[in-house]
Amino acid sequence: MHCPSGHAIPAGQAPHDRQHAPIVKYKCRECGKVFHIFTGTDLSGSHYTCGRIVLILRGFLQGQTTQHIAEELGLDYGTLLSWRHRIQRRGFAHLINGNLPDAEAEMDEMFQNGGEKGAKKRSNSRPTKTTRESTQRQGNHGSPIVGTVGRKSGQIRMKVCDNTQQITIQPQVEVTTLPTTTVFYTDESDAYNRIPDSGRERQTVCHSMREYARDDDGDGFYEVHCNTMEGIWVGLRNFLRPFRGIHKKYLYLYVAMFEWSYNLRWIDFDFLRLLLFPLSTYFPR
Repeated sequence: MHCPSGHAIPAGQAPHDRQHAPIVKYKCRECGKVFHIFTGTDLSGSHYTCGRIVLILRGFLQGQTTQHIAEELGLDYGTLLSWRHRIQRRGFAHLINGNLPDAEAEMDEMFQNGGEKGAKKRSNSRPTKTTRESTQRQGNHGSPIVGTVGRKSGQIRMKVCDNTQQITIQPQVEVTTLPTTTVFYTDESDAYNRIPDSGRERQTVCHSMREYARDDDGDGFYEVHCNTMEGIWVGLRNFLRPFRGIHKKYLYLYVAMFEWSYNLRWIDFDFLRLLLFPLSTYFPR
């Protein structure tokens, strides 16, 4: 263990303060700084035991709802929700945003219901004719999420967007894939029409005509599809469903944690360091 200045604490040194045991404080003999194991992290002000902190983090990373964790451990819901959002923001800030290395990729979008969760509803529950007509014209009115998956690596990139227009989609195409070697598989949406202008080849399936896969080269393998991304949307919806509605303000944080869990596949110590600890950590490599 090291102090915030990087000085090693001798093995067997007695704690400086046991008042908040088992999270005890130590005093560095070289610089005089007093600290504990979580100093400088998002958990620095916590008075929970290490065991409870482990259970909280496990619940967050397993996708358990904040309400469930609060009730199970007898903790304050608001405090846990604040923790969750801080940890999620750290995860979002460290997302891997580089181009996918794959020569082939799929891109698709989904709409996730997300409103002003917690806001008061209008007293008039019956929508007016104007409201109904507007809703029908808009079609999908959830928060759009654009996703890209590399066929060989299996890695994904996701982004919560304001819309699915061409001006929004095209930048995502260029920042998530290689510029000249990518074959893009999409549906027939006009939002993807500028893909060839960026040096990428685009092949489409027409979902509106009930076409979901096509064999263009006649080898018996239906390579033209975006079913991989469609399957990932199922996983994302299953991940979000237990929360029973997420405020659109925070939706990107939950999507980021799903992206981490999908790309990482298992939780390791480096991932926990990333979520909790600053660059100057008390757990040297």
